[in-house]
Amino acid sequence: MQQLEDFFSQVKNNKTVRVTLPLLNSGPKEKIHCIYGAATPPTFFLFFPEGALPATLDNSKSCVVTVDVGGQAISVTAEIASINDEQSLQLKAVKVVSHEQARNYFRVDANTPIMATPVNSPKKDADKDAWHLEGETVDLSGSGALCSFSQPLEKGKKVRINLTLPTGLMDVVQSIGHVVRCKKVEDSMYHVGFHFDMLPSEDRDKIMASCFELQRKHLRMKVQIKNPL
Repeated sequence: MQQLEDFFSQVKNNKTVRVTLPLLNSGPKEKIHCIYGAATPPTFFLFFPEGALPATLDNSKSCVVTVDVGGQAISVTAEIASINDEQSLQLKAVKVVSHEQARNYFRVDANTPIMATPVNSPKKDADKDAWHLEGETVDLSGSGALCSFSQPLEKGKKVRINLTLPTGLMDVVQSIGHVVRCKKVEDSMYHVGFHFDMLPSEDRDKIMASCFELQRKHLRMKVQIKNPL
């Protein structure tokens, strides 16, 4: 419970967060940026842009809310207590999953495709190392990324990373990196942290440019939610 108390003491009202919402009929989960609204812990609110909250939301299942606190991404598993209206939810936090992160580059919430494959591509499909994982980033920086995958990856494992930039022309950059952490956050969902070990400077600049652009978008969204037309 202390983790939850620490979480609520650090997260500020009106902060931009990202939530992974369960959908009916076992559809793919929806990841949406929204605004955190403070209440009496462990209860809190999420406020969404108009039209962003899916009509197929399954409020019988838990969701995952990810927030940046002082450069550290913290994921909260929460139950959906009620759907207040078309733009807000009331939730009850259940547990917190923390992720240590490198601080030499600032991180932003970023939902974009990412793929991990072996560093040495196997020559035959039958090779035991012939695997690949496709997932999405949770947050992104010039030094690494926190990602969501359906399967775990071993800490320390070297991988080849194909990252689709979340802005602009959606270019794909490649890097050699390693797994710095892996944590199960719910059934069939693992948060895997990558550090970029080998990344051309021009590609790192592209990632940072995307991060700055996303940061500006998040700030504009906050203004729109707080001050609707």
